[in-house]
Amino acid sequence: MRLKQQSKWVFEKRHIKILLMLISLDLVATLVWFYFFDIPELNPILIGPINKSPINFVITKLLMSLPSIWLLFRFIEKRVSQIGIGILLGSYISVSIFHYFIFIKLITG
Repeated sequence: MRLKQQSKWVFEKRHIKILLMLISLDLVATLVWFYFFDIPELNPILIGPINKSPINFVITKLLMSLPSIWLLFRFIEKRVSQIGIGILLGSYISVSIFHYFIFIKLITG
């Protein structure tokens, strides 16, 4: 019987999938808050694109996110990638909690 070898890394490829879901949640929530509830974008880099059009915002957001996510995925065994994944997961979990509070505030009046 062969035992499954323990990974020496904290973050694995499944964490990249979680990160992609969190980025998607942020993207959709930001569009909803901005266009339906007139809540401003807080990221100074994305203020211009979201003011121009939703498509411009989506393209800019994805061009900012996906290349770095691919690099983290490609070099996941490197210490710098592990640190980067940790920072991004922490950041996007915080952003998701922020979106949750906006949602609660909107539905409770």
